[in-house]
This record gives sequence, structure tokens and C-alpha cells, in this order.
Amino acid sequence: MSNIPFNVDAYTAKLIGRENVSKLDGAVLELVKNTYDADASVCLLYFEKETSTLYIGDNGTGMTEAVILKHWMTIGSSSKKIEFKTKKGRVQTGAKGIGRFALDRIADNCNLVTISEEEHLLWKVDWSVFQFGQKITDITAELNKVNISFLDFLGQVTNKDVIKLVADKFATTGSIFRLTNLSDSWDTATIESIKSNLKTLIPPEFKEVFNIYFFESNTSLKDAMLLQDTDGFSYDYKIKFQALSNGNVTITINRDEFDFGDDFEKVTSEAGFVTDQKNYFKGAPIIENTSFTEVLGRKTHIENTIGNFEGTLYYAKLTAPRVEREKYYYKDITGRPDIRDSFGGVRIYRDGFRVRPYGDPKSTSVDWLMLALRKNKSPAAVSHKTGAWRVNSDQIHGSIYISRTNITLPDQANRQGIVETKEFLLLQEFIQNIIRFFERDRQFVCRTLNDYYDRLHPTEEIEKELEQKLKQDAQKEQQAKQENKIYRPEFIDVKKVSVLVEKKDSTIKQLENELQMLRVLATTGIVTNTYIHEIKAITHKLGMKISMAKDALHIDANIDEGLKYVLEANEIRHFFTSWFKVTVESVRRDKRTMRNTDLNQLLSKFILDWESALSPKNIKINKTIDDIVFKCFPYEIESILNNLIANSTSSFDGSRAAEKIINISISSIEDGIIIQYYDSGVGLSNAYKKNPRLILEPFESDKRSTTGDVIGTGMGMWIVNRIVNEYNGSIDLSENKNHENGFYITMVLKEKQ
Repeated sequence: MSNIPFNVDAYTAKLIGRENVSKLDGAVLELVKNTYDADASVCLLYFEKETSTLYIGDNGTGMTEAVILKHWMTIGSSSKKIEFKTKKGRVQTGAKGIGRFALDRIADNCNLVTISEEEHLLWKVDWSVFQFGQKITDITAELNKVNISFLDFLGQVTNKDVIKLVADKFATTGSIFRLTNLSDSWDTATIESIKSNLKTLIPPEFKEVFNIYFFESNTSLKDAMLLQDTDGFSYDYKIKFQALSNGNVTITINRDEFDFGDDFEKVTSEAGFVTDQKNYFKGAPIIENTSFTEVLGRKTHIENTIGNFEGTLYYAKLTAPRVEREKYYYKDITGRPDIRDSFGGVRIYRDGFRVRPYGDPKSTSVDWLMLALRKNKSPAAVSHKTGAWRVNSDQIHGSIYISRTNITLPDQANRQGIVETKEFLLLQEFIQNIIRFFERDRQFVCRTLNDYYDRLHPTEEIEKELEQKLKQDAQKEQQAKQENKIYRPEFIDVKKVSVLVEKKDSTIKQLENELQMLRVLATTGIVTNTYIHEIKAITHKLGMKISMAKDALHIDANIDEGLKYVLEANEIRHFFTSWFKVTVESVRRDKRTMRNTDLNQLLSKFILDWESALSPKNIKINKTIDDIVFKCFPYEIESILNNLIANSTSSFDGSRAAEKIINISISSIEDGIIIQYYDSGVGLSNAYKKNPRLILEPFESDKRSTTGDVIGTGMGMWIVNRIVNEYNGSIDLSENKNHENGFYITMVLKEKQ
């Protein structure tokens, strides 16, 4: 009897890799993880659109011929299984030996230059040869010893900053892949998605030892750096914890939400905070030394079978109503960025690398801690006397750090999460209870300040008294009806009512003013967001021309050439000025004052600014405006047109129309004006054709990316509708039902009294 060996079909081996690395962004992340495992301090990605080529490189240890033959060329083999710590002490992130199939997922052809301390090697493979009918042992890759440097390998690269980074950081060892015949279309949406995932792949604090650069053909070195400084990060509460395998747990809470200003001592003392509590407002941390069992709230001892782990969580609200700011002495959070789409959710990192999909805003696992469910079960306000306040799931984000040594939290085979062992469920419960420590502290502070506010504002007590009397009156009236008696309601003190009405009127007026200002700022934000790519491109071109002028004058001493670049920079500046005018001009104070406004004069200049900004897009605006003096807030009329024009230009981006035309007609009617607006873009999507008025609802948008994701804010048309309503006007969208392309809207506005 003879012994015969097993073999594997080459295509089957390829499928094994595809099962584990099925998506493009996952494939890129796998290769970036490998650069970290190679002890690199820099990972470089460069997509060159002109040649449809992707480069991925690192300045790590490189690979020797022995490593390539024994591990890289043996599917399922990995040196990380034996030595999972690198020379720099990093715990390596993978050990299945299939991550190299990420190369196949990205492109058919791969050239690799790898330089170690021993040798320079060039490795080539064509993944398309992994086909049905061939055995894996019949497939070969090409490996040669060479005498080329990284700069030689990148000889055709057009981005000079890529060359500069490699020259500065890739001094001795490392590896660079050149991938061609890419499997996917690397459009803007794909690139932005990959960059977004890379930004959260490792914690920001790792930036000092490892950073990732993503270049395109015109990306500068500064813009390519994905892991930026986080010193400016703003939060209200910071919660750090460390759990040890012996059961000890340390929790540290920092308050950064409250600001009592010069009245610190007066307010905190009168509110009833003791000395220790006052110190916590000044930056002193609240430190809680407890145990694993106590955090979980169990009566019997629970052993920490998870092992050592730790985490940092942040609570950051995005809005604070005026009444709450006054009541709770909140710090000013104006301008706080909304980072939920990029850094939202509670993420898990294993040995410094993100475990997906936990905390991913585009995944169902964004709320894997089920905080929304907790909130629904206990919706009490933070000042509630007895109810337990729970944080909203979108208000808290942070990082949980585990390790390869946490063997009871194994990765799933497809690298799409952690196996849900009993320890994983224990981890969920533990973090939920860690959050409770912060929730209790914040509720204690807000309850105390709420009581203090009530003592200082008797109108609040009057309102409660009136509400109570009305409730009692209703009960007594009902009882009288049942007993067939005549009910005479108690009189309410008119002085008390007048004080309350006066306060309510003042509050309503302030809120109306705030709402008007927020609408114009929202419109400015919508317009800016719509054209952010154009603004960035203009800024980049302006910087390049100024830099070229400087080089011509200082290096080449060529005055004519320098003057040429200065004139070109000045021309670009005019475009930038136009964008500036259409995005921020509306917030000028004089436009926020009700007055009799010459609409022809106001809008002629306004449309001229838009035409200058849109000229590179070949969009033409036709206007017909009667000589009308109309009593209004000028910024509100501009806001209507700003939102409509922003929508139109976005529509033209997806249109093949021969001409890009916007028609604006404004004429006078008996007691107001009528605005008729049309563009030749793609028009409303079929989802809105039957009932066009749906687009007037908040958060309704048919603006989508090339991947099908909704990218519109859904606020522009809602703002238009709100403004028209305030002028007792009406909106007619019915004409859109009669046309396949183009957008039609007619608005009637009555004059303000």
C-alpha cells in the first residue's frame, strides 16, 4: 500500500482567503495591520488615479527570503503563531496566515519590494492564475534578489510628497507593494470610506509610535496624515477604568461640563456642595477603587475570567437649550464638532487595532452595549427627583482595550467581531455598569443645581402651583358633575399669573430669535458642506500658485515667472472670495433686521456672487425680478435661494443635461410676492414624484453618494418651508409630477406686518 498526499485546488485556496477578506476596506485594513506587526512607524498608502495604481508600504523590518518561503508562500502559516511579540514589544494582530489574500481582493497583479537587514528582494504574483483545475502546488510566484532602492521602485510616482516621505522615513528597511489591475473602482466615495476606517483603526494616542498616510495624486504631506492631534477634543465627562485579572478595578472620572465663572464659591456653597465636590469641579479626578464583583452588582463573588482590560469613555452633548445652560451652568459648547460619524460609538481595540464592527456608525453594532434600550426603559430627565437618568447611545463614545492574551474573547473566523462567549456578555454588562458610575455623578450634580435654580426662580414655583391648581380644579369639577352639584372654581391670583405670562413671553421671544439665527447658520453650513470639495480644491490651488511664485522669485530669480504665478493666484482668490460671499454673507447683522427691502437690489448682487462661484461648473442663472420693496428679514429671502441653489448644483453633479440652467422669477402680487424657481437637473427621485411635499419634511433627502448612502442633510427644504410659513405663504411642488427631469417650485410669501 502506498501513501498518497492530499492536494488543494488553487481556486479553493483563493476562496478561503475571500471568505476571510471579503470587502475592499477590510482587505486594506488587513495589509495596514501587517505594517504595524512589522514594527513600522509609518504606513503609506498612495492611490494614483492617472495610472489606477495603489501603493502600500511601511518602514518596518522587511522580509528575508527564508520568511517569504517558509511563511509568506505557505497558506495558513504565520510566524506570529510562534512569536507573537515583535522586537519592539508589539503584540502582533493576526496569526491565521491568510491576510496575504487581501492582496488578491484588491488587485490581480502585485509587485513587492522588501528590504531587510540581509537583502533586497522583488516578489511578483498574478492572482488571476488561481483558477479551477489547477493544483495549489502548480502555482508559482516570482522571487528575485535585486539591487534597487525604494526610490527606484517609485520612479514613476508623480506626487513629490510621497517621494519625500519615503526618502525621509524609509531609510533602511521596509516593504512597498505596487498593485495594478485593481478589482474595484476607486472613486471619491470609496477613498473617503477607506480613509474614515483607517482614522479609527488604531487609537489616536498611538500616533507617536505609528502613523498612517493616505495620498492621492495632489495630496500634501500634511493632509495625508490620518492620525491627527486630539488635544482640541472637547468632552463633558471622561471616564477611565482598569480591570485586573485579580478582580481589582480602578475607575477615574473627570468632570469638564460645568463653569461657574467668578461666582464659583458663591454658587457651589449656596447650592450645597461640600469641599471635595468643589474640587472635582476644578479638575481633581473622582477615583473609585472597587472590585469586579462590586461593579457587576453581584452578591456572590464573580471571578474576572476575561483577564486584564481597560478603557476610556467620553460623554459629549452637542446641544444645550438656553434654560439648561442657565440652570446647570454648562460650559459653552458652541462650535463643538459632531464626530459621531467618524469617532462615534464605543470601539474595541485588540493590541492597538480596532475590532470591527463595534461602534461603527454604519453598522448595526454601533450600539453593541444596548444603551438605547437602557434609555428607553428609564427615560427620566437628569434633574428628576427619583428616576435614574441614562445617557443616550449617541452621546457617549470611547475605546475599550483588550489583548491577544484575553483568550476568552476570541476573534470570529471571518474577522467580523468577537465570538459571543459568556465572557463577552460579561464584558458588555461590566461596561454598562461602569457608565452607571458616571451617570450617578452627573445626576447628583444636576439635581443639586436644579434645586438651587428653583430656590432662585420663584416663577418656576408659581408655574408648578398653577399647574397643580388647574389639575385639582379639573378633578373637583369632574367630582361635582358626578354628584350633580354646581362647581365654582377657585380664583387664581392675577399678579402671579401676570408675572408668569411676562416671563413666558420673554422666553418665547428669545427662542424665536435663536431659531431665526440657527436657521441662517444651518443654511450657511448646508451650503458650505455642499461645496467643501470645491473650496478645498481652490485653497490647494491657491497655496500651490503662491509656493510656485516664491520658488520662481527666491530660487530661480525669475521675476516674470513669479509675476505670472502671482496673477494666477489672484485669479483663484477671486473664486475663493465668491464662495466666501455666498456662504457667510447672509449672517451679517444688517440682514438680520426687519426692514423694507429692495429685492431687485438685494438679489441682483446675491445672484452675481453665485454666478461667480458657479462659473467653473458652467452653471447659468437666469433671473427676472420686478422692482419690489418687500418688508422682510433680508437673510430669510437669501436663505430660501441659498438652499435651492445648493440643491440644484448637487443635482447637476449627477445630470447629463446639455445645459445647466437655473431660472429665478420674482414678481409682485396684491399682498406679497411670488417666487418661481426651476433648474434643469435630474429632478426629484421616483420616491418623491407621487408626493413631492415629502421633501419639505425634516431629514428627508434623495441626495446619495455613488455607494447609495444618503449624504444630504434633509434640512434645506425644511428650512425653506419654515421660512415660507412664517410669511403666511404657500409652496406648490405639483409641477414636478409632470416632468421626468428638472425641479420646479413656486412660493408665495405675504408681507410681514
